[in-house]
Amino acid sequence: MLKKRIALFVLSASMMLTLIPSSTFASNVKDRPFSFYVNSSVGYTTAARAKEDRSSTYVKINQVPVTYIYLDVQGFRPSSVGGTNYWADETIGGTQTARKGEWRVKQNVYENGGRSARLKFKRFTQSGTVSGVWSPDSVGNAPHLN
Repeated sequence: MLKKRIALFVLSASMMLTLIPSSTFASNVKDRPFSFYVNSSVGYTTAARAKEDRSSTYVKINQVPVTYIYLDVQGFRPSSVGGTNYWADETIGGTQTARKGEWRVKQNVYENGGRSARLKFKRFTQSGTVSGVWSPDSVGNAPHLN
């Protein structure tokens, strides 16, 4: 009788565990603000932040000059020569044209060995302020920019 109860308990517990959805949580998802006055096509970057998984980068753009801004995600990747690191555009599809809104940006920072990421903004047609919040890793279902 005791063996049947234990077997029933183990079976019930294992069934309960299979019903609990398993989730993968991105690591560095705390949003940090950014704000730049962009007046050239040189580019303005956020501070580097740890990139801790393969998820898309999250950005919520609250303000742009005119309608759009150029945006890319850069990764601090290792060089094959000399063991030094360098910043590279890791945005899938290259620099994107972004407007106000919430976006996930597909990139290959982590996949290419980078463990730090930053955003780079460049003027689209006119100078002005770009501002919002971002995180190197993402959760949620904001639409992809690319």
